[in-house]
Amino acid sequence: MSISITIIFSPYHVGLRDHRVGNGPHRILSLGITKELESLGIQINITEIDPVDDFEGEIGRSFEIMRRISKAVTAAVLNDSFPLILSGNCMASAAAACGLKIKDLAFVYFDAHDDLDSPDVNENGYFDAMGLSMLRGESWKTLMSTVPGYQPFSYERFLYCGLRDQSEIQKQRVLDAGMQAVWGSSEQKVDFVKELESQLCKQSYSPALVHLDLDVLDESYGKVNDYPSPGGMFEDELVACMKLVPKAAVPRSLTVCSFDPNAGDGDRIAKIAICVIKAFCKSLIDANLLQTCS
Repeated sequence: MSISITIIFSPYHVGLRDHRVGNGPHRILSLGITKELESLGIQINITEIDPVDDFEGEIGRSFEIMRRISKAVTAAVLNDSFPLILSGNCMASAAAACGLKIKDLAFVYFDAHDDLDSPDVNENGYFDAMGLSMLRGESWKTLMSTVPGYQPFSYERFLYCGLRDQSEIQKQRVLDAGMQAVWGSSEQKVDFVKELESQLCKQSYSPALVHLDLDVLDESYGKVNDYPSPGGMFEDELVACMKLVPKAAVPRSLTVCSFDPNAGDGDRIAKIAICVIKAFCKSLIDANLLQTCS
């Protein structure tokens, strides 16, 4: 018997393989995430999302990737394996939520951005900013209904950490949705670990989907992607926060995403990602939250 993680490898940006943030999963793999997790006694399986070139445009391609990620997450869970999604786009977490098939799912989101845009409020045309509005049934309803396991999700048990790079409209939408947040700030240093621990004690976040957009890191680390911002988390804070989550909640998946290794110091960011993922998984093991497989 061994404990198992399935890495769902999705190296795409709006369906284009190895493009911009689609290169992030490659860098994390190439710098040794598999070996680091195996050193913890974890059996690693890898499921790769095949190219979607035959689908129409960035919207059609993106939804096909979401369908495939959802199926891959479901398959991992059925095999008693924890899904770790290495993705270009943040929308992978919307797909993972569908694939987990947990009706009352909670969310712990490490992200500088809310991903809650609808087409009616989005200002920059960035399709990947809409994953959470899709998941709650606000936008792209017909295409979302084709993602296996989809049902509109409530965000009453939704906690952001490091959220900061928002317009006033975006911030108000988060508040109106009933989401909680540990806000980042460029004006004063936030004690992210203390604030996250406080929030996790206020209500249950089990079972939880955990999401890590690496732009939650402070911009002093350089460009993680094309949307860096001040007031974010330092490496030691992010490690501590990710170790904290399995102590206070029951994670059912982890998505790591939105990292373009060609935007800045890609090796540095990838090494931070590996350190954070390993710390999170070690905390899962310590809390006896990784299932065994035969």
